Amino acid sequence: MPNYRLFIMQSPRDRYSRSRRGDIGKNRPWRRPGVIQPPSPRLGPVLSTIEPGDLHPLEDDWKITDVRDVASYNWLNRKTATIMIPGRPPAWTPLSEPSKLREDAGQYFRDQNAARYPSHPFQPAVEAIFEACPDFPTAEVDIVGCGSTLGNLLRFARNIDKKFRFVVQCVGKTVFLIRRENSPTQTIPDVRGYGHTFPEAYTTWDAEVKGSESHQRIIQYSLGGLNCLVRFEADGYHLDLIAERNQEDTTKHGGSAKDKRRVHQLLDAFNDISISSYHSIDRALTKEIGGVYIPQSAIFDLKTRSIRRKDQDFLADELPRLWISQIPNMILAFHRSGVFEEIQKTDTREMIKKWETEEQNDLRKFVALLNMLIAFTRGQPGGRLEVFHDEGSSVLELREVEESFNNVLPEEVEDRWVLNS
Repeated sequence: MPNYRLFIMQSPRDRYSRSRRGDIGKNRPWRRPGVIQPPSPRLGPVLSTIEPGDLHPLEDDWKITDVRDVASYNWLNRKTATIMIPGRPPAWTPLSEPSKLREDAGQYFRDQNAARYPSHPFQPAVEAIFEACPDFPTAEVDIVGCGSTLGNLLRFARNIDKKFRFVVQCVGKTVFLIRRENSPTQTIPDVRGYGHTFPEAYTTWDAEVKGSESHQRIIQYSLGGLNCLVRFEADGYHLDLIAERNQEDTTKHGGSAKDKRRVHQLLDAFNDISISSYHSIDRALTKEIGGVYIPQSAIFDLKTRSIRRKDQDFLADELPRLWISQIPNMILAFHRSGVFEEIQKTDTREMIKKWETEEQNDLRKFVALLNMLIAFTRGQPGGRLEVFHDEGSSVLELREVEESFNNVLPEEVEDRWVLNS
């Protein structure tokens, strides 16, 4: 079997978009009925289909290994599309005493990256990678995606029914998975709950990254013979875990020289650079250098729930997403009418490993599905197609893409990706 490699970018998270991060879906806010959604783009002719019976579990290792930090950036709240590299996630700063929070109100993007930079939503992540490592070996990359696209493929492999679609495009030998909503700026209006007001009250942006709306991260790992780069959105970080986890890894494993060297390279690359502003090649995306790189070991995911539902096993539903993004910490906050009476901080590493072992058959199918998608896209004239799955259907459709859909990267950035191969 060919030694395929995978480049995955999540964009936590490619869940629903938050006002200051990019995701409200995980907190399951209420929605008023009758919300009018933009019409779906027209579907092209079917090129091929994939059925569950086509996914033959592979003998390759299904576990995620060799997790490494790669790059990060913040979206800034500016009139023009502006990112700060490496940026910095908000720090966990809980209130000394619980106080009643206001409910969420307003409209929130489903996809933060597409809404802020609809022409080429993956360009910011690629720019951050090249900023961290100008000679990044793109020849090792075969798939670029996001948490949404990978999560949807994982659900299909696990026989979980959900409607989804995304575009796939080759850049050189790299296959990019491009999330597609009905509109880049599609929102979920009339949201209620505390998925926004809680992090606003319990986390804090550092002074040097004030005005940030979200923190995006790119990590790298191996999965069943695939080399993966994953972009996801981080809710925040635990300051006390930075030194603690590094010491723990050194004590238990002697430390991974490669991992420690990579983190130190990122810190050196970013933290000694003075802040400056400049434009990217296509002069549509503004980049600023600033912030401090935070190791993956300190990153957490956050969700809120009513204390009336405390007995439910919420973490079990989150493990597939945490597995894809390799998020090692979870904060689960329970409220009573907006007052957060109980907050649980959980180290998710062992839970993720256990889930990974229990789900090995479906994860082997997931790897098989990724391999099929890589092979088909590389063999497709023009190197583009659209993946579509309708609710209630057992078939994954591979379709032609309408010509009006933008290329994944602007020409200059695409050329650099190919030249680095």
